[in-house]
Amino acid sequence: MTAYPANPDVIIVGAGTAGLSAAKALRDAGQEVLVLEAAARTGGRCYADSTLFDIPFDIGGSWLHDADINPLARLAEQGGATLHKTAWDWNWVTEEDRALSRAEVKDYSRYQDKMWAHITEGPISGPDRPVADALPASPWRSTAKHWVAQMEGGDAEATSLHDVARYSYGNGDWLVEGGLGGFVAGLFADVPVRLNCPVTEIDTTGPKVRAVTPDGTVEANRLILTVSTGVLRAGAITFTPQLPDWKQAALEYLPNGLLNKVGLEFDPAWRGAHEGQMADYRTSGGGFCTLLFGFYGTNLAVGFVAGRFADLLEAEGPGSATEFCLQALRAIFGNDVTKYVRRTHETAWRSNANTLGAYSYAKPGCADARATLSKTVDERLFFAGEATMPHAYSTVHGAYLSGIEAAQRVMTSRA
Repeated sequence: MTAYPANPDVIIVGAGTAGLSAAKALRDAGQEVLVLEAAARTGGRCYADSTLFDIPFDIGGSWLHDADINPLARLAEQGGATLHKTAWDWNWVTEEDRALSRAEVKDYSRYQDKMWAHITEGPISGPDRPVADALPASPWRSTAKHWVAQMEGGDAEATSLHDVARYSYGNGDWLVEGGLGGFVAGLFADVPVRLNCPVTEIDTTGPKVRAVTPDGTVEANRLILTVSTGVLRAGAITFTPQLPDWKQAALEYLPNGLLNKVGLEFDPAWRGAHEGQMADYRTSGGGFCTLLFGFYGTNLAVGFVAGRFADLLEAEGPGSATEFCLQALRAIFGNDVTKYVRRTHETAWRSNANTLGAYSYAKPGCADARATLSKTVDERLFFAGEATMPHAYSTVHGAYLSGIEAAQRVMTSRA
């Protein structure tokens, strides 16, 4: 039976990557730490499920983004993990039932590079505005802009240009064989976590911080909060006293956006696509998905839906996102392709009570909210998670770094 500290120095709420990295940093420094997790598992939004397909499927985060500057990529290399570094590019693009020619697809790919360079490499000056207002003119603009939602969680019309420009972009998006969720779990296998223990109230009125759970109340000198902005905005945790107005405003400025995934496992007899190939599919009604084929060099493909459209599909009910991705497959490869699909699985992060979304985006004019969200309240209540990272938000490595930074702030805070 796992022994939990009766009188911890620090309580950590949430056992995702941020909470686990904070716990490990504090434990390594000799602090007594109690990690409380509402779910029945650790990992939060970075979790690999081995029961769905022939290989583990990352339900949430799956990429070592910006691999050349990603500290988790360095740990993966040092640990001898098998890394898939294939660069992905478009082989198929369908717009409103019209398949682009090979030459048009190449032009579309070039526009994607131009679009991202335009919105990420320009100076951050002048008033902030939606990303959509800064996209270069092109026949491909109406389709390519949907990638903003897939990367940011919010649509191009709803997302801050300054926030996107502040992100620290690196080279390489790598996959870890066995799933990124499994790799991250292995890094923190020695961190004890109290599962099925949601925190419903945090009270800072007394000499110690009190965390109220269905199993009782625990106290500590400090508390690190790592749950999503979706959960905090929904009021799932009551604060006594209430969070300061500036902290509540930061939460309102950073909604938890949505990216859902559809795993599609093909019969090995199907040879229509391979690792590194991908397709974009847009309908006249505004529906959009991207399909990436051959994950880890296998017969697993993954479809991605994001932003408002992902919310609409999730609200329609289970199977809606899957059917849209199958529709895309039929449009690209013909109606017979779906007979080769053996198993499917779709995520529903908006419906997950422990996240209420996938990852944060900043509203136009609100790029400074991330720095505000990271600030400590009363030298006792600390905040971590991808949403607090102006230069690495929406990523697993951003969450990882945020936990370490929060732990350092705890250790240098006044007693």
